[in-house]
Amino acid sequence: MIEIDRFSFTYRNALRPSLQEVDLAIEDGEFVLLAGPSGCGKSTLCLGLNGIVPHLVDGEMTGSVRIDGKETRNFPVHELAADVGLVFQNPDNQLFSLTVEEDVAFGLENQSVPPGEMARRVDAALSLTGMEACRGREVACLSGGQKQRTAIAGVLAMNPRTLVFDEPTADLDPEGAAGVLATIRALNKDEGRTVVVVEHRVREVLPHADRVVCMKDGRVTRDVDASSVTPQDLGWGYRPRRRHPPPPVRREAVRFSGVHYRYPDGTGALRGVDLTVGAGEFVAVVGENGSGKSTLAMHINGLLRASAGSVAVLGRDVGAMKPREVAPGVGFLFQNPNHQIFSDCVSREVALGLEGRRYSPDERDHRVREALAAGDLTDFEDRDPNTLSRGERQRLAAASVLATDPAVYVLDEPTTGQDHEHIMQMMDFIEGLNREGRTVVLITHDHDLARAYADRIVVMEGGRVADEVVP
Repeated sequence: MIEIDRFSFTYRNALRPSLQEVDLAIEDGEFVLLAGPSGCGKSTLCLGLNGIVPHLVDGEMTGSVRIDGKETRNFPVHELAADVGLVFQNPDNQLFSLTVEEDVAFGLENQSVPPGEMARRVDAALSLTGMEACRGREVACLSGGQKQRTAIAGVLAMNPRTLVFDEPTADLDPEGAAGVLATIRALNKDEGRTVVVVEHRVREVLPHADRVVCMKDGRVTRDVDASSVTPQDLGWGYRPRRRHPPPPVRREAVRFSGVHYRYPDGTGALRGVDLTVGAGEFVAVVGENGSGKSTLAMHINGLLRASAGSVAVLGRDVGAMKPREVAPGVGFLFQNPNHQIFSDCVSREVALGLEGRRYSPDERDHRVREALAAGDLTDFEDRDPNTLSRGERQRLAAASVLATDPAVYVLDEPTTGQDHEHIMQMMDFIEGLNREGRTVVLITHDHDLARAYADRIVVMEGGRVADEVVP
């Protein structure tokens, strides 16, 4: 079904190729897990499978990619899309319509599918992804995980023979991830579709796969039967950590008092939240997609204002402050790194948040270098952020926050798109800041990560704090 021969690709203005003479063959009906560290070329390879590389991305391609005998060089993307359905790493890159139902139907409308058949396919795709209850919701008001499932539904509705998923579970809670992977496996086993999945959460995907293809530095380094490897073989598994006792709570860093919030489409996201985070605490917030975690986070830095109740940060009422007044005390990392990257150079992006602050040039340069090192981005300081993988962009956004050295860090899924070693490197740095007295609020779907690092775990459910646990 897929034949790749000496496939190389270099992005415009990149210093080195993203892919280097990749040879790979995937049989009709196989389920292949594509693994490897962030930036190794996995996403670029996916873009090559339906012709986005080289037709829609600037760069130089050599070699050959054939899908069911079709040379991708010779067919436009819209024709190849009927054969290969691609779910992007960032769901915002393929959501176009106002509501969930309209977005799932978008591709079918472009194919002139008859209304009756269109309705049947949309219903089936929403059912498979667990999005039936959200079919009338505005896409802009969805959580990251709900957007991911909407993007998957839109691809499934197109009914392609080959399905390529670039980190389909990255923004999903454990239950949602298990459901999506079960759906993907059913499409592979029951319907015989060829499946390629790029995923850092190898532990969840490995039981479903037939083969594992590992990449590093743009090359295929390993191609083995999935039954012959374990997650540990692929470098996954948190190291046991020596926990430090949580600090005594001397004062409040963050306080939510009876907070309610309703989005413009009428969706109630927070329902009477009462929560206190002490200065110097490391608190993890977990819960299902749509439980209110990201909404809670955006109240801490004033991007959202409570419909009722109040939020205080470092002793001040956020509701009475402008976001720029909150920013010096609260460093915020968005779930989607593209929402906070503005510069055309990695080092300038990290330095951006330091402008207008009273730092000497030497101190500013030191902060930038330290943040780049924490994000393992030192070698990329002159790169254009648009040439980075999502995992690398996530580390860049995190480095930009770290450089400003705020008293409170609010990190919304900072490990999304990261390989295991980069997760450990980033979290070790964040833990070091916490040991120095900074307050950390971590939004995560990774319960193992929460247990490893947090002093306290807050469980969100239906817009409320359902439980608080000391690990």
